[in-house]
Amino acid sequence: MPRIYTSCSDPVDLCRRCFPKTEEKAFEKFGHQGDGPDNRGNCFGYDCEHPDYEGDDYECHNCGKRLVAADNHWE
Repeated sequence: MPRIYTSCSDPVDLCRRCFPKTEEKAFEKFGHQGDGPDNRGNCFGYDCEHPDYEGDDYECHNCGKRLVAADNHWE
């Protein structure tokens, strides 16, 4: 966690506070944005692999907070 791919296959990185707590809530927000590239259909993904946030300039898609190691994995 905390990366989501929209239905268009665009990556969305989120901090702990902003990450939707259920896949259903995430799909409501990111799952209806059109089809992915090359007519692949809906490419929505929840809790996907992502780069290590420590030391890179990743920001939360919602609040703009800089993502840190604590945002890499959590339950």
